[in-house]
Amino acid sequence: MGGEAWSAVGGALAAGEARSYLDRLFVAGGPIVWFALLPLSVVAVSLIVQYLLAVRRSRFVPAGVVERLRRAGQAGGAGNMRRAAEGAGDVLSQCVRAGLGQPAGGRAAVEAAFLEALEQQESRWLRRIERLNIIGNVAPMIGLLGTVWGMIEAFDRIVRAGGQPTPEQLAGAISVALVTTLWGLSIAIPALATYGVLRNRLEELTTAAAGAGEDLVGRVTTDKGGGV
Repeated sequence: MGGEAWSAVGGALAAGEARSYLDRLFVAGGPIVWFALLPLSVVAVSLIVQYLLAVRRSRFVPAGVVERLRRAGQAGGAGNMRRAAEGAGDVLSQCVRAGLGQPAGGRAAVEAAFLEALEQQESRWLRRIERLNIIGNVAPMIGLLGTVWGMIEAFDRIVRAGGQPTPEQLAGAISVALVTTLWGLSIAIPALATYGVLRNRLEELTTAAAGAGEDLVGRVTTDKGGGV
């Protein structure tokens, strides 16, 4: 296609600036946007908001919980610390409770049970936020599908027009190709960025919980069996 034809296409697209954003970003994308990328974007936004609010220090190591458990252990030993951890919803308290629930085995067994519980908590959260990673990888592929479909449609119109299509004939197909690509990237970029932030935050919070928990169980257990 010659430079004049492409200029004509550009002119037709520029004339479309008068159309609303709704038309350009939703209608022009076709069914791939309506039935795939738009619902996926709603899911991605809801998951991003949900996980950013959930993966925070107050859920893993809330302010004051370490001191509260430490005082409970000082006042009544391992049993009292375990009772103080019961009913708490934070990760640290749950893992301390699991560790101190060992009937025997001493400090080594308690720490092993605590770390195992913490690893399970971390794995559970990693599986949850993995949904964002999946969305971040799938969205561009769906956008690419729309791009390929739009280009196939554009070349088909060229063939049907005998090699001399009008700009109006090509504009719709080109819109599908570009709009679906835009949607795919617009979903993938925040999803993958949030996934990376959450992974780093999980690692930081798990490390903090591990340090605090090992210190707590170490204060109320001994190196020999029966210390709990």
